Amino acid sequence: MHANMSEACAEAVTPPKKGNAMEGCRADEGRPRILLIAQKGMARDRYRRDIRRTGARVDTAASIEDVQGAVTQSAYNGIVIDIPTKIQAMNRHKELVSSILDRFPVIQVNQEKTSGRIRALRYGRHTRHGELHELIQESCLTSPPRRFRASKRYDLHFNLLMAPSRRFDSNETERTVTFNVSSDGCFIFTTARFQRGQSVWVRIMELYDKTPIACEVIHKRKWGAEMAIPGIGVCFKSMTEAQTRALSALCARPFKTERTAWLP
Repeated sequence: MHANMSEACAEAVTPPKKGNAMEGCRADEGRPRILLIAQKGMARDRYRRDIRRTGARVDTAASIEDVQGAVTQSAYNGIVIDIPTKIQAMNRHKELVSSILDRFPVIQVNQEKTSGRIRALRYGRHTRHGELHELIQESCLTSPPRRFRASKRYDLHFNLLMAPSRRFDSNETERTVTFNVSSDGCFIFTTARFQRGQSVWVRIMELYDKTPIACEVIHKRKWGAEMAIPGIGVCFKSMTEAQTRALSALCARPFKTERTAWLP
């Protein structure tokens, strides 16, 4: 990503316009927020109108690239993505698209060329066709808002112990590994059943300080759901200063592979 990407993205993601900024902030307080990803045109205007029928605020982005670095300031209850825009993005940024869609309730939309009708599909394990505003009310408005945070992710495979409580009872503790790590959290290989928002505790065996680290499950990838490694993405909720320093030092070592991650 080049140096001016953040500024370019900030212009590309367009929040709703308000006559008075302070009045707009007060009026919007407590309202759900939806991110619409679709190329400019009549179809995007139609999608925006349908989303506003739910009472939600709408921010728009013309592409997945515009999302990077631009939506870190807001928390979203869900994402509406235009299917042609998604297909185009999957060809260039498959991993980024997957990481975003795994973390948010997602509605896929497409406007039929002949009739102009909007076709909407709830994305995920339990797909369902329906009216766009109805699917948003069912799937997005009932979901807590999540925030993107840009961080660097490294392909580091730590050995760790994971358990649902700080006690690490032997019958509940799983021996597993990380698939990648960032300063905010990590992706852990597992086929166990976890839910978003669930608390877990980990001990990273490569750290000298093995104080249990409290984590929260941010997203999950079920075994068999797709051709990808199953597991959970967690964010670190508490670490000692020694653990923070040691993790930073390990991430800075030259053998790492660096990538850009979007962790809510």
